Amino acid sequence: MRPLFSIRYKFLIVTTLLLVLCVGAYLGLAAKILKGDKTELVYDYNRSAVTNIASDIDTFFQGVADKVKLVAFFFNENKGRSHRLMRELLESDAETVFVGGSDGFSKVDKTLYANETYLETYGVQADYFLTHLPSQRPIPFDRIRVEGEAVWNATAIDGPPLVGFGRSVVEETEAGIPVRQYAVISYLRADKLMTALGRGNLNEIFITNEKGEILAHPKMEMMGKQSAPDALIRKAMEHPLNTSVLPAEVDGKKVLGAFSKAFNKRILVVSRVSEDKAFAVVYHLIYRSLFFALIVLTASFIAAILFSRSLTRPLETLMGGMHNVSEGDLETQIDVKTKDEISVLANSFNHMIRDLKQSREELEHINAELENKVKERTHQLEVQNQAVKKAQEALLRTTRLAAVGEIAGRAAHEVLNPLTGIMSRIQKIQSRLRQHQGEEAEVLKEILASWEKDYSDRGLDGLVAAWSAPSEVFSGASLFQEDLENIMAVSGSLTSEVGTLTDDVDFLLKECQRINRIVQSMRSLSVVKGESKPHNVGHLVRESMHVMADLASQMNAEITMDEMDKDITVYVDQDEFLQAMTNLLRNALQAVKARSVVEDLQGRTFKGKVEISVQADEGKALIGVMDNGVGIEEDHKRRLFESQFSTKPREEGTGLGLNISRRFIRAFGGDIRLGSSTLGKGTIFVVELPIAVATDDEKVSA
Repeated sequence: MRPLFSIRYKFLIVTTLLLVLCVGAYLGLAAKILKGDKTELVYDYNRSAVTNIASDIDTFFQGVADKVKLVAFFFNENKGRSHRLMRELLESDAETVFVGGSDGFSKVDKTLYANETYLETYGVQADYFLTHLPSQRPIPFDRIRVEGEAVWNATAIDGPPLVGFGRSVVEETEAGIPVRQYAVISYLRADKLMTALGRGNLNEIFITNEKGEILAHPKMEMMGKQSAPDALIRKAMEHPLNTSVLPAEVDGKKVLGAFSKAFNKRILVVSRVSEDKAFAVVYHLIYRSLFFALIVLTASFIAAILFSRSLTRPLETLMGGMHNVSEGDLETQIDVKTKDEISVLANSFNHMIRDLKQSREELEHINAELENKVKERTHQLEVQNQAVKKAQEALLRTTRLAAVGEIAGRAAHEVLNPLTGIMSRIQKIQSRLRQHQGEEAEVLKEILASWEKDYSDRGLDGLVAAWSAPSEVFSGASLFQEDLENIMAVSGSLTSEVGTLTDDVDFLLKECQRINRIVQSMRSLSVVKGESKPHNVGHLVRESMHVMADLASQMNAEITMDEMDKDITVYVDQDEFLQAMTNLLRNALQAVKARSVVEDLQGRTFKGKVEISVQADEGKALIGVMDNGVGIEEDHKRRLFESQFSTKPREEGTGLGLNISRRFIRAFGGDIRLGSSTLGKGTIFVVELPIAVATDDEKVSA
């Protein structure tokens, strides 16, 4: 028999799993360490980038703020040396393309400076900064007036990249009382800011104001957008630190971000790198390591195959030898060339084979000797068996002769039951004939005597005349009609009596047949063993009540039955079951009669009752026989079922009834037991029988 799963394959699987586990653990640990290091490196890179850019922006906007502050001194001068100095100052600053003023904080109503070269380069008109640009990128006058300064996105959708900067100027008296407030609005080129953002190749850097509006972005299409309200910018604006790093999720992708706040926290420099881009090198390294690991695994698997082959080949040789030995070939010798434990095992197995061969030869020799001894002992046993058979036959004859006495007693007792029924029925017939038939015969004699006298005295005419005389018994009827009524009554009575006598004859014939069967069974000097068939318990109980009805009538007792469960079938022999039930009923009637005698002597009225109950309980048929007789004494209860034990006089019982009844019931797989008994109140016997279901081809006896 070949193994379902070779040890070679187990070795290969375990080795492969260990290698895969080790490589997987190494790659997982390496990936975790590399990702951690890469994350710190990206954070440091982003932090450094935003810090440097924020420093440059802070310097840039601080210079712009100073220039705007200086321009505010020349706000009311349109000509003169001071105005020329202001223009020269602004023209020297290539980043400023427009400076204007607003008295009402609603629109730019005064142009202080406009870079003509810039306007020509981008092809815009002089009123671009006064009407067109403010319509697309409104100036935050409210923020300028309340907060004093404001920076906003001034890049129109179809215009050049610009950043707006506004500052509120308040003129005061020498006493510090404000007398006038106006705003200085300037537009700055975003080229320098965008150039600074383009330093990073790995990360994406952009600039927003404190409201999240984009001021500068390396992608021109983003410059035209009003804002970029993603999670990273919201976290950065809410963060208490000016510079920090933090992770976030933007558009469903995880990013590693850093920010730095500049120009009094009005400007936010943000740098972010997607994890996919940041860890691309890590993933590439993992892929290369995985490829290398696959090469190592393949090489290890091949080496394991070669090694396992050297391990399993000797085992296969050993298994082949063991199979031959199991088939009975003890000439097999296992040849293993290895120098390891398998070789030692093979040598031990060869030694065991030699021992088995020697043991088998010894057993064959011993078996041959045993066969000879068995033949001798068999002959001796045959001789002894013949002697034992003769002794058994003699013992059987002795036992059968010893049983004759008991069998004879049983025969007399069992014949007594049907004989009692026959005698009771004959006595009943005799009583009925004496009482009723004599009266009816006298009536017929009187009628015949009267007719004979009338006919002899007066002839036929006289007889007819006598018949015509009125009846003294029946009013309005003749004497002839009275005679006819009497004759018809006698005829009906005789017809009824014939039917009753027919039933009585059938009963007597049936009981005689029972006596015949009992006698025939006793003639064989063996225990009566009838044929068990399925019978309805209620039907059998009613038949036993019918058998004992005459005896019950003689003893002035009543037998009733409470059939709680009607469809109960048991396997019994009908005659033997009836014998057992009639024994119990006869004992009950005798107990009732004994109590009736006692009650009559004491002047009390007593009605004897025997109640039979039939019910099913846990697969058993329970038949209860309860009487209101004299009861059983305590000393007699334990001896009730002993052979030849009786509490009645010798002429009334032999002491075999309950013993024989129990034998019958136990032969059917059941039992008879004493339920309870109280002196002066009555006794209950219980018959238990296993319930059986009749097969389709068996008919339940009625």
